[in-house]
Amino acid sequence: MAIQNLAKLVIDNGGELKPLIISAQQTNGTGLMNPSIFNDSGKLICNLRHVNYTLMHCEGTQVFGNRHGPLAYLNPENDLKLKTINFMLELGDNLDIKRYEKIDTSKCDVEPMWEFYGLEDARVARWDNDLWISGVRRDTTPNGQGRMELSKLDKDYKETHRYRIEAPIDTGSYCEKNWMVVEDLPFHYVKWANPTEVVKADIETLQSKQVVLKEGVGELQNMRGSSQVIRYGDYRICIIHETALWKNKLDQRNARYTHRFIVWDLDWNIQHISDSFSFMDGEIEFCCGIAFDKNENLLISFAFQDNAAYLLKMPIKYLEKYTNVKFEKKKEYWRTTEYPTLEITTSIPPKGCVVDCAFCPQRLLMQKYDSVKTLTYESFVKIIDKLPKEIRITFSGFTEPFLNQRTADMILYAHSKGHRISVFTTGVGLTIEDIKKIKHIDFDNGPNSGFCLHLPDEERIAKHPITPKYIETIEYIKSVENEIKGFYVMSMGSEIHNSVRHIYSTAYLPTFWSRAGNLLGEAIIKPELEKIKDRFNHMEHGDKNMTCNCIETLYHNVLLPDGRVSLCCMDYGLEQILGNLFEQEYDDIIPTPFSCFSLCSHCENGTEPKNIK
Repeated sequence: MAIQNLAKLVIDNGGELKPLIISAQQTNGTGLMNPSIFNDSGKLICNLRHVNYTLMHCEGTQVFGNRHGPLAYLNPENDLKLKTINFMLELGDNLDIKRYEKIDTSKCDVEPMWEFYGLEDARVARWDNDLWISGVRRDTTPNGQGRMELSKLDKDYKETHRYRIEAPIDTGSYCEKNWMVVEDLPFHYVKWANPTEVVKADIETLQSKQVVLKEGVGELQNMRGSSQVIRYGDYRICIIHETALWKNKLDQRNARYTHRFIVWDLDWNIQHISDSFSFMDGEIEFCCGIAFDKNENLLISFAFQDNAAYLLKMPIKYLEKYTNVKFEKKKEYWRTTEYPTLEITTSIPPKGCVVDCAFCPQRLLMQKYDSVKTLTYESFVKIIDKLPKEIRITFSGFTEPFLNQRTADMILYAHSKGHRISVFTTGVGLTIEDIKKIKHIDFDNGPNSGFCLHLPDEERIAKHPITPKYIETIEYIKSVENEIKGFYVMSMGSEIHNSVRHIYSTAYLPTFWSRAGNLLGEAIIKPELEKIKDRFNHMEHGDKNMTCNCIETLYHNVLLPDGRVSLCCMDYGLEQILGNLFEQEYDDIIPTPFSCFSLCSHCENGTEPKNIK
């Protein structure tokens, strides 16, 4: 349903409308129009277009219009050209104008050759650390041919360089205008919004080329620009304009301008096209800018009838409601560590992990877990698709990862999506074909990572089911170990099991800990652990509130086959379940930095938050 007065609805929902007015001594009282707001690293600036005319436009039925029709340009008698001068405004947090400067174009100006002159409808961007305005100029040819131009500005808003960009395909076109600058992609424009056509300008060759072309979505086609295209989280958004041509009762041709929001994902797939709207129920309105302020309100700069410029502050909640897209920025607490990690538990068999290492609290896990036993490949894909690619994916979890026959395929998929990969395996369930599939991967070389092969020990602290096929797999791994980046071997006993000692005679022996106290109770019901409990360490922090001091901090979490996520690899009792990735987003379930958990009070990696730098 079309909205006739978006400004009123926004104000009614906690927004604000501000006029943008500069001194009449600068403008002689003629039109101020088509402002372009921009957040320049926290500083709000706005290009304001001044024209040397006043537009008279008859609204409504248009029966009593000007003798020239419903629309007339009222110029000074001594200046009949349609002239544009741009001013750069600096705004305070309350959106009031703090100062402004006329953009000095004298260095690049030449004698105009047509009656429309100046840079029209300039959008503001900062690309490669330089401030730019970009709009259409029509005064360089006798027939008014329009081309998009780029003007570089210095810190005093003086134009230092000017570049006229040729159209990408139809170089004979008459007027190229309203290309929308893409704020986060230097020298990129959305030429058409739906179908989506993205072009890139080359200021060295003064050419442009088409870099993205997507098929149109729905019945609303041939949409083009208004504002810049700005990024917010995992989306790019803009406002486009539409022009509806019609004739009034006097059979005079006229047009009505309306607008819509368009939302893309980062691959330029349209996610949403809003209902059409007018800003203040006028027939001639136009938007040249959008930006988010420091409080994540959307600022929309627009003009009414070429005579008045406004800034509309729209709360993010109303934008989400109107566009039906959740725009709130992700918290991304995981960025507090260089190594945010999600361990994958690919399966939890009914009787627990078949390797049943003495130092692994499998009995406790069996008591606490009664849900889906196997993580399907399809479910894994859905989870990976919602994770930031910076999250390291570690195939380990609470059981041997290759007990799931699709683990190698999962590794390949996560790697294909750009994730760093680590593997910790006993080799049980692993096949030669699996190794061939994954040995080319550049396994992560950060802390708690790599490709670790846990070998059986002579004491059988780890109870690998040792079969001829298992030995054959270990032999193959040995033959290609130099091809596996980050590869190393470890064992829980000081002596490698006789069955594979001819392959690996020694292995790294780590220090063992109580799994945040979970092995203390496990020893009561696991006799073999009771005999060697002097080989693992334990630490208690008393009544202090403790958080995690691992290199990954609180962001080394463990996925269970049913989609739930446990706090960390110590939580075999599943006491600290953060949420479910089948149902929730990753950023919505991870804890805030330095949160304290009872599990941390029994862990050697626990520390008081005040001790973390």
